[in-house]
Amino acid sequence: MPIKNQTTIEQIILGLTADFRRYPDKYLTESDVKCALVNRLMRSTEYGSLQNTEYGSKSIPVHSEVRWYGASGRLKWRSDIVILDVSDLRVKDGILKLPSKGFGFNYPKAIIEIKLRRPNGESDNVFRVKIEKDISKLAEIRSEVTGNYFCALVAFDKKGSIENIETNEKVKLFYTNSKQNA
Repeated sequence: MPIKNQTTIEQIILGLTADFRRYPDKYLTESDVKCALVNRLMRSTEYGSLQNTEYGSKSIPVHSEVRWYGASGRLKWRSDIVILDVSDLRVKDGILKLPSKGFGFNYPKAIIEIKLRRPNGESDNVFRVKIEKDISKLAEIRSEVTGNYFCALVAFDKKGSIENIETNEKVKLFYTNSKQNA
């Protein structure tokens, strides 16, 4: 069953991949890719508008560098981009007992990781391992964080093309290289 709004997120990611193939030199760092994707998500009505939180404040669904903690309370992962259900967002003092940045939520809508390999970047094998590690991380998050949400890895490659990347049915891979036709 498709995740609600997955199509919109996928369309936004596909628009970004087309832009990367057409103008790869706009993207010099992974942070550039992340900023461009966040910008596209924020321009959408659903993800860029202020919404009410559970406790009466307002926020937006799109956030970056979100930390995930295990049952022990120790940091387990950090995600590049998370789209969350704002109605469940808790940001008030005294509500959270987590070693976090001062917020909590139970219901992600999407978790997105970003990878970029530069023309002088690592070897195919090293880049493949990095991609597969992020796919494994997303699969691990899915196994511990309940819910019906979209997980994706956006991997942009300026050096070449990697074949046969190990994927997982729980994580959608958007791999493209700058040599592909736009």
